[in-house]
Amino acid sequence: MRFISWGIVAACGFLLAGSTAKAAEIRIPDLPSPHYNWTGFYAGVYGGGAYAAWAADYCRNGACRHAEGQASGFAVGVYGGYNYQFASRFFIGAEFDWGKSTSSQDELVFGDSALLSRFGAFGSARLRAGYAFDRLLAFGAVGVGVASISNGYRYTVQRGCDTLEQAIWDEQVKAGLIAGVGIEYAFTKHLVARGEYLYADYGSATLSSRDRTRAEFRNEMHFVRVGASYRF
Repeated sequence: MRFISWGIVAACGFLLAGSTAKAAEIRIPDLPSPHYNWTGFYAGVYGGGAYAAWAADYCRNGACRHAEGQASGFAVGVYGGYNYQFASRFFIGAEFDWGKSTSSQDELVFGDSALLSRFGAFGSARLRAGYAFDRLLAFGAVGVGVASISNGYRYTVQRGCDTLEQAIWDEQVKAGLIAGVGIEYAFTKHLVARGEYLYADYGSATLSSRDRTRAEFRNEMHFVRVGASYRF
């Protein structure tokens, strides 16, 4: 009986040693990183509010007046670019966009005169940089923007018994600096939503007529918009 007991103990020892050796040979496979990676190309569409903040100095018949206004409207467009994520959480990228605004405003001055401002098509090229909180991305952007901007003024003149209305109107493509901040959230590997604010300064434009009526406009733009993009 004693020999039988020792045999059972020895057999169990061999079985246990074999199981331990096999367990040591089992390797746990490398699991994919749980962090979302933002590197790659993307393209999307956006919509939102476009607020044109302009200021003008208007002079007529030796008298001058300063006027300010907001030409509020909507803006829609498309955008696309490339992101490169590095050092685990940081990213840099470049983006282009193009859109159309409905911002337009008439501002009365001197009672019988009006300053006119209208913003049409616009676009920009921007560098972006930010930090990724997994699927949430916070970023800042700076670049160059262009916009089709119309500025003008109209006023009435008295010629004998007749009252005539005259208007000066100028439309041109203006370039300026554009900067902003925003956030993005990746709902899936490919579908990303965005909220963004951008500010653009398109410089000034000066208009004048033969009767020395003169108006100098300074054009700025504020964009508050949301968008959705597809990552390739």
